[in-house]
Order: sequence, then structure tokens, then C-alpha cells
Amino acid sequence: MSEESFTNYYEILGCDRDSTYEDLKQAYHELVLRYHPDKISATGSSDANKFRKIDEAWKILRDPCLRRQYDVEFKQAELEADCELVYAKLKPEELETTGENIAMSYPCRCGSSYSVNIEDLKEKNNLLHIYCEECTFMIIVET
Repeated sequence: MSEESFTNYYEILGCDRDSTYEDLKQAYHELVLRYHPDKISATGSSDANKFRKIDEAWKILRDPCLRRQYDVEFKQAELEADCELVYAKLKPEELETTGENIAMSYPCRCGSSYSVNIEDLKEKNNLLHIYCEECTFMIIVET
């Protein structure tokens, strides 16, 4: 499933994936008041469709188990959209410091690891593509 065909429920509610339950709930209620068929006088098919999407997004994101499952599927869709063998997208704090604090690493599923120089992580708003030392997978580190 590509990211393009994957419905982004967070975007529908005007939130991001780090949003709390309360943030999602507030966004949902604001959108329901705006798009609910009973609240608007001239219901167009686009408004009714928008309301259905909002309701569908809320039904998934309000339930912690369904939200976790959705987040996993969403992340997989993002990785597949990259068209590369991406093992994970990480933040620098998810990497482990190695040896003399000059490099950081992350374990690969093949048993080897990904290594990056700490100096490369200091650049802000950058995506680092780091390949495994033994296999064809890579990780993307968002600085």
C-alpha cells in the first residue's frame, strides 16, 4: 500500500501523529460542528463526504488499540513510499552512543549495525540515509 493511497486520519482531523487524545478529540468536535449535516443548511455531497471521513478518522484514532495498529500501518506505508529498503525512520535520540562518543549506532535486523558520526547529527532539519554495514537495508535519521 503506497502512502498516496493510504488515508491520513491525522491530516483529516488537522492534527499530527504526536497529538494527544485530547487534541484529537477537540479537533474532531470542532470539525463535527462545522461539517455535520444537521448543522449546515445546504448539505452538499462534498460536505457529507467530508463529515464521513472525519467520523471515520475519529473512530480509529479515539481507540488506543486501533490507533496503535493504524500508526504501524501508516509508518509502513511511509517506508514503502520511499521505494528503498528502509528499516526504520529514527530521531537521533533513538541511536546508541558507541565507544569514545564519536559515533552512534543502531542495530540492524541482520545482526550488524548502522553507524553514523556524531558530527553528522548536529546539522538541523536534515535527513541522513545510513546504510547497514552488511546488508542492503538503511535507516533514515531525522535531525
